[in-house]
Amino acid sequence: MAINNQLSVVEQIDKMHQRIALGVFLVSVAYALSVIRFLVNEKTGGMLDTASQVVGVFVIILVLPAFVKFLRIRRGNRAACAEPEGFVIEMFNRATGRAFQFTFLFLIVLELVSKNLLSHLPGEFFVKLIISVTLAIFSLTFFFLNRVDDNEDHFVTGGGL
Repeated sequence: MAINNQLSVVEQIDKMHQRIALGVFLVSVAYALSVIRFLVNEKTGGMLDTASQVVGVFVIILVLPAFVKFLRIRRGNRAACAEPEGFVIEMFNRATGRAFQFTFLFLIVLELVSKNLLSHLPGEFFVKLIISVTLAIFSLTFFFLNRVDDNEDHFVTGGGL
């Protein structure tokens, strides 16, 4: 029965990381709305600010319960949470590395584009744009890697199409 509890803890940690990745994507959407605000009129910008705040509240509602549940599991079973080596943790780490790589490339392209086309925009625009792109790349990469490896697993185990 200890094995089932161990798997349950790992599954809970994986679910928490999946929710965090979804929350990260939603935060990137909130930052994207803040970026768009610089490009639209004041009335539309106000609506985008409100939408961004709603997304922020939704992120809290989505991630906080999973985090609280993780803290409870951790308190009750510290040994199982000490070294999480789940599949989702691996995807999380791979997505982080790829997000860094793509962000670096994005910064190079942004430097070239900003000199000629976006030079009139304030620094806040660029900071929020970079944060939005980085978070979006991380979360989308995480979900893509998770989906690809899930599909490969189905073919290996015979559960495919």
